[in-house]
Amino acid sequence: MTGFASVLLAGVLGIVPSLAIENTNIGGYEELRYTTDYNRLRADLTLEHEKYTDLVGKLIIDNETLYTSKPSSLRNKTSIHRAYLQYRGLKHFWSVGKQRIPLGVGRVWNPIDIFNPIDSTAIETSERIGTESIRYEYAVSELSNIDATVAKGKGAVRLKGYLEYADVGLVGLWDEDADQDIIGWEIEGQLLETGVELRSEGGSFHNHRTGERYTESIIGAEYGFANSLTLLGEYKYSDETKIDYIGALASYQPAMLWLCSLLVVINIDDHSNFIAPSVEYSLSDEMTLSAGAFFYNGSDDDEFGQVSNRYYIRWFVHF
Repeated sequence: MTGFASVLLAGVLGIVPSLAIENTNIGGYEELRYTTDYNRLRADLTLEHEKYTDLVGKLIIDNETLYTSKPSSLRNKTSIHRAYLQYRGLKHFWSVGKQRIPLGVGRVWNPIDIFNPIDSTAIETSERIGTESIRYEYAVSELSNIDATVAKGKGAVRLKGYLEYADVGLVGLWDEDADQDIIGWEIEGQLLETGVELRSEGGSFHNHRTGERYTESIIGAEYGFANSLTLLGEYKYSDETKIDYIGALASYQPAMLWLCSLLVVINIDDHSNFIAPSVEYSLSDEMTLSAGAFFYNGSDDDEFGQVSNRYYIRWFVHF
């Protein structure tokens, strides 16, 4: 913000603003099909009050441009990525607006997230837009809490606490869009003193239209070595589709400015898979350049055999 506007807000209203600008450009090529160029200019405004420090306001606006070569098209849109007002007290937490709902513990999949689940085939898996919702959290004790989220046609209630060796959560969810309700769980903790982090997430899904129930869940483990190598594995199964998946992620920092990662996802039943290597280099404290690919393997009848290989270059700068 301009110096005058900042002084006016702080001096007259007691509001302290901070503005961050960042730009992401992703150039991509899908084998034998088309090239794309995606550009996202993001403005991140945070408002805090000098007196009421428990209150925080956030507004994130994106301007996105997407060019596709075949058929040739250029689209541009401006939208609100997130916008919410938060209150964080000693016992109570409120958040109202378009926000990210923290639900699930999976890294490759999170089956109980009905708001905006992980897409492991996305270039930016962390880019999950907000959900218009009201979220409330109450601290039952220092190590346990209960939270509730209500959105349009969806909702969740979760009780979570630390039980000696792990964080354990019990979750009840309803989703009118999918016409179902879910009784789920989250478990995350360390295996004894080994440094291996274990996690599990899943639930019993009840389809209101058919009356049928099925279970979908993941179990995973993660370990970080002293040399910066981190290994992660997850197994996913649904007794509705009867399909087993295995996902593995390795990341390694060979030098201070470099980060290499490799994601592998395998459909155990039809043996199709995809492999997603990537490498990132920090050009400066505010700028990174990365490149990667998605290689799909399998026959035409297999899940991942029907998808074309993709390649991309991503440039990110923070102002």
